[in-house]
Amino acid sequence: MDETRFKTEFGKLSQRDFSRLSQFIYENFGIFLPDKKHYLLQNRLIPRLRELGFSSYGQYVDYVLNQGTESEEVFEMMNVVSTNKTEFFREKEHFTLLQQKLLPDFYGENIRVWSAGCSSGEEVYSLAMVLAEEKEAGHIPDFFIYGNDISKRILHKAIQAIYPYKEVESIPFAYRKKYLLRSKNKENPTIRIVPELRAHTRFLWENLTGNIETLPYDFQFVFCRNTLIYFDRETQNKVVTRLLKHLKPGGYLIVGHSESLLHQLPPGVKVIQPTVYQKIKKS
Repeated sequence: MDETRFKTEFGKLSQRDFSRLSQFIYENFGIFLPDKKHYLLQNRLIPRLRELGFSSYGQYVDYVLNQGTESEEVFEMMNVVSTNKTEFFREKEHFTLLQQKLLPDFYGENIRVWSAGCSSGEEVYSLAMVLAEEKEAGHIPDFFIYGNDISKRILHKAIQAIYPYKEVESIPFAYRKKYLLRSKNKENPTIRIVPELRAHTRFLWENLTGNIETLPYDFQFVFCRNTLIYFDRETQNKVVTRLLKHLKPGGYLIVGHSESLLHQLPPGVKVIQPTVYQKIKKS
């Protein structure tokens, strides 16, 4: 392969520097970057090198590794490294299952849900719409939804709750009038989630591979969809164990359609269907 065509204005991200940086990301954030992600990482880092005025990738990698995990630049780097693909009511079968089969287990209770790896908030607000309907129907007294992500930039977008108008296509028609506000900007139309729904949410920065101490331990539902795929098997197991600690007995863990825990089912958990797992109540 002719690697000269992968050169940028900063040269190339050397194999040594890719290994150093990917190891740092893995050890501190659990995200595994295989060699095939080398040039993707190289290209995604270009805006950071430009912003900081570095002339080579080596300079940037040295700078990041000397900053420590809580530095602002590490957060900026994770903003560009992490993937934030999402949409309203993504994998809509889960929302139907939640409303028709799972939620009735907890009728009469205040519902708490955790969207682990929430990205820009579409999943959180999709869940909020469903639960607002359930509250209106008298099935639950109230609800609250927590969302976390490792990207501060994407969390800011989630808190703002402003999205391109084209995203409404995946939202059920009956919910659009009730839960969306449309901007008056005809050239760049956007929608915003109504404040009544936003009041039932909280977004916070949390690293799923670290110690998660700021979240409750009595969630009825934990959604961790299309996040585990970025971890290797060992890290997946650690993350799932942490998620289950925050789930009350009888509660449900829902993962993405491209994910599965069947290869190593944690103790105390039973399979409801390939992407839905229930924490067994102690007898």
